[in-house]
Amino acid sequence: MSNPKHQARLDKLIKEIARGGIVSLGGQICFKGLAFITHILLARFLGVASYGLYALGFTILIFIQRFSSLGLQNGVVRFGAIYLAEEDKARLKGTLLSSLLIPLSLGLVFCIIIFYFSDFIATEIFNKPALAFVLKLFAISLPFYSLMMVGVNSFRVFRKMEYEVLTLNIFHPFLNIFILAAIFLLGYRLIGAVLAFIISSLLSAILVIYLIYRIFPEIVSNIKAKYELKKLLPYSLTMLLLGFSYILLLSIDRVMIGFFGSEVDVGIYNAAAMTASQASIFLGSFAPIFLPSIAELSNKNQFHNLEILLKAVTKWIFIFTLPLSMIFILFPKEIMGIFGPDFIDGWAVLVLLSVAQLLNASTGPIGSILTMSGRQKVELINSIFLGVSNAVLNIFLIQRYGVLGAAIATGLSLILVNIARLLEVYFFYRMHPYRYSYSKPIIAALGAIALYSLIDFVIAPKGGFRFSELAILGIIYFLILILLGTDEEDNIVLQAVKKKIARA
Repeated sequence: MSNPKHQARLDKLIKEIARGGIVSLGGQICFKGLAFITHILLARFLGVASYGLYALGFTILIFIQRFSSLGLQNGVVRFGAIYLAEEDKARLKGTLLSSLLIPLSLGLVFCIIIFYFSDFIATEIFNKPALAFVLKLFAISLPFYSLMMVGVNSFRVFRKMEYEVLTLNIFHPFLNIFILAAIFLLGYRLIGAVLAFIISSLLSAILVIYLIYRIFPEIVSNIKAKYELKKLLPYSLTMLLLGFSYILLLSIDRVMIGFFGSEVDVGIYNAAAMTASQASIFLGSFAPIFLPSIAELSNKNQFHNLEILLKAVTKWIFIFTLPLSMIFILFPKEIMGIFGPDFIDGWAVLVLLSVAQLLNASTGPIGSILTMSGRQKVELINSIFLGVSNAVLNIFLIQRYGVLGAAIATGLSLILVNIARLLEVYFFYRMHPYRYSYSKPIIAALGAIALYSLIDFVIAPKGGFRFSELAILGIIYFLILILLGTDEEDNIVLQAVKKKIARA
C-alpha cells in the first residue's frame, strides 16, 4: 500500500495526466480531423493513382525527415528539462539551438541529395517516372518540416503543451488544407497539393521559432551558449534508431506496395491505413503526458504507484479507442466510400488495420515504461527486430495477397511488438496494464452492438446506411458504460476534466 504522502502525489499525477490529456486530446482531434479532411480532398480531387503518388512521396519524406532530425526531438526534451530545472540557461540555450540548427542543416543536405537522385529513385527503384517530380517538390520542404517537427518538442521542456497543439495540431494542418483548397480551386492538382505542404511547413517552422523566442527570449540574448553535444547526440541517436524502427514498422508497408504494386494500390492502402490510424488518437493524447510521471516514479522506485497509474491510463485509452475501432470494423465499406467509389475495395484492409490499432491501444503506453525507466535499449531491440520482421513479412505477403498482405504484415508486427513489451515489463518490474474493470468497455461494446442491431432491424427504416447511425451506436456504448459504474481513479479524472472544462 502507498503511504498517504505517496497516495496524495499519485492522485495529483492522475489529475495532471487527465488535464494535460484533455488539452492534448483536443489538439489530436483537431489534427486528426483536419488530416482526414485533407486526405478526402486529395483522394477526390487527385484520383486514386495521383493520390497514390502523393502518399508514396510523403512516406519517403517521413523516412528522410527522421534521419535529418537525428532523434533530437527526444534529446531536447530530456536534457532541456534537466537544464531548465537546474536553471542552467547557458546549457539550455545550447541544447535548444542544437535541436533547431542541426535538423535545419541536415534537412538542406538531404534536400539536395533527394533532388539529385529523384529520377533514379522514381525510375530504377519504384518504376514510376511520375514520382520523380513529386519527390523533388517534397524535398524542398525537408529543412522546414524537420525544424518544425523537432522544434515543437521544445515546448514540452517548458510544459507548454498548448504551443505544441497550436503549431503541430492546428496551425500546420489548417494552413495546409486552406492552401490546398485554394490551389485546387485554381485548377492545380498533384503539383499544387505538394506546394501546399511546402508553404504550410515553411510558415509553421517560422511560427515555432517565434514561440520558442517568446518562451525563452534568452535564446537571442548575450548569454553564451554551452553545447553538450557529447551528451545530447548519443542519447538522441539511440532514440533515433528506436523512432526510426517504429516508423519502419508502420510505414514500410506503403513503400513495399509502391515497389511491388501500382500507384492505385498505394492510394487505396494509404486511405485505409490513414483512416484506421484515427483510432490511435487517444493513445497519442495520453501517452506523452504520461512520460514525466514514468520518469519520476521509476526514479523513486515507486513501481506500485506506477502500475496503478499505468492501469488507469491504459483503461482510459481503451475505453475511447474501442467505439471508434468498432465503427471502422462494422462499417468499412461505407467509411472507405467517403474517399470515392474507387477506394471501397480497400474495406478489408481497413478492418484488419483497425483490429491491429485496437489491440495496440489495449496495451496502453507500455513501451514508454521501458524507454523512460532506463530500458530504452530493450525497446530499441524490440523495434529493430520487429521493424525488420515487418519488412520481411511485407515482402513475402504483398507479392501473394497484394494490399491485404501488407495489412496482415503490419497487423501481425504491431501485435508481436506489444506482446514482447508486455512480457518484458512484467519480467523487469512485475507489472501489467490490466485489471478486472477492463472488461467493462468490452461488455459495453458487445451490448451496444446487440442493441443497435435490434433497433436497426425492428425500428429503423430501410433505405441504406446513414452516418447518423454511428452516433446512435456510440451513445448506446457510453450509456452502458456509465451504467456499469466507475473506479476511484476514474472519479478523480472526471473531477479534473470538469474543472478543466469549467475553466475553459
